[in-house]
Amino acid sequence: MESGAFSKRTSRTPVYSIGVASRLCGISVHTLRWVERAGVVSPQRTEGNQRLFCDEDVHLLSRVKELLAQRVNLSGIRIILRMELEGKK
Repeated sequence: MESGAFSKRTSRTPVYSIGVASRLCGISVHTLRWVERAGVVSPQRTEGNQRLFCDEDVHLLSRVKELLAQRVNLSGIRIILRMELEGKK
């Protein structure tokens, strides 16, 4: 086996298919695609164009689910997430 064939997994390592990400964050696959089209999350893609989500994406999607449950619209979600991200800097 080659040295370096495996790299250390981080919170940005894309590992979850859309179905797995859906189950982990509790959002339907349809809603995940809608959130992606809106630019809230940008999963990486395989050469075959399959979406792969990382732990940070799943955490972000869980936050989106919380905001949707509070009846926040997509524009509001974008603003809140941007403010939360800026507050962490």
